[in-house]
Amino acid sequence: MIAIVLSALALCVTAFNLLLSYGIVRRLREQDAALAEARWRPGAEPTSTGLRVGARIQLPAGPDGAGDAGAEVSSPTLVGFFAPGCASCEEMLPAFAEAATAHPGGRERVRAIVAADGPADGGAAGDASRYADALAAVAVVEAAPAGSAWFRAFQADAFPQVHALTETGELRWSAASARELRRRIAA
Repeated sequence: MIAIVLSALALCVTAFNLLLSYGIVRRLREQDAALAEARWRPGAEPTSTGLRVGARIQLPAGPDGAGDAGAEVSSPTLVGFFAPGCASCEEMLPAFAEAATAHPGGRERVRAIVAADGPADGGAAGDASRYADALAAVAVVEAAPAGSAWFRAFQADAFPQVHALTETGELRWSAASARELRRRIAA
């Protein structure tokens, strides 16, 4: 008699554990589906630079970021931010040149923004001209002070950074290292 009661009790505990396991698995699947949906929704995925995929970027118009700050992009654009004396920027240069060469729209749709503290800093100006020499064939190179409209538009406060935009000016992706940029180019 005791054996039958213990067997029935074991069967009930097993059935209860099975029911709990089913509920846990079901809940995990629901959470996984919700996370997957949030991960691919425009504006939900932060990039390595802090901007969100799908964020609308309004580029400054005119040379050196002067002019109408509300100007919008009319075709795909690739924008890179570099700083003189930055070892990571030096490492990023060949990858950026590859990305710029492959970018639709050619040189006119690619910008390389080089941080310049101003004319008083002769060393930085010399390094900026070296960036211009290295990238002039594949990008429009502009020297701009760190607080300029270009830096504000992309919230650029670290170097290097590369951003790709859609035809409507929405952020497609960002890269903060040469390895990440090469991965984006290959995708």
